[in-house]
Amino acid sequence: SSPFFMAGRATCSEGTEAQRFDAFCDLHRAALAISEIGQVRQIISYDPPRLTSEFEVRAGAVPFLSDAVPFLRYSGGLPATIEGAIVSSASIEEVSDSRLTLLMDTVEIKGSNVPLLRQALDAGLRLESRQLGAVLTRALPGYANPTPGFIVTYVDDTLRLSRDQDGKLFVYTKVSEATEPTDYSLYAMDLGLASLANALRKLT
Repeated sequence: SSPFFMAGRATCSEGTEAQRFDAFCDLHRAALAISEIGQVRQIISYDPPRLTSEFEVRAGAVPFLSDAVPFLRYSGGLPATIEGAIVSSASIEEVSDSRLTLLMDTVEIKGSNVPLLRQALDAGLRLESRQLGAVLTRALPGYANPTPGFIVTYVDDTLRLSRDQDGKLFVYTKVSEATEPTDYSLYAMDLGLASLANALRKLT
């Protein structure tokens, strides 16, 4: 339910293009097979109205090592593992009944534990989707930035059910009262060595 993928789907017409996009999403999921997915969050902010998706992932340099050494709890990469969060955000342009109309804004990598790369990412290296869309709008007659709809079909104090334009169901459970994205500035840049050290201490 990342706004990035919802915007991508909104650029496709029904039928063959939509099927190709679904095939691309299947390939994307397959590409994540050698990584370990961490926390996945969706945050709705109110001032300004905004939807943010955070997708934390961990990957190692030696795929499937954790099958042999499960207590390490990551996908391999002794003595190091790469961690970070893919954060995509969109403004909420309109709320009509239960439908949120989104306009994709940025895609960033936050909380990377790779030194030097982290500094470059924190300095503002990101995909400016809205600005790119504005360039395409000026260059390509008939093109407009996609504004996908995200429909809330049920919500209470602890649960939210939502559907995208194809009716795919997404289930969210409320874990906090926070309405702001995660602050990744305090995440360590240690290539996972601290986690490795903690795991090794358990052997002694």
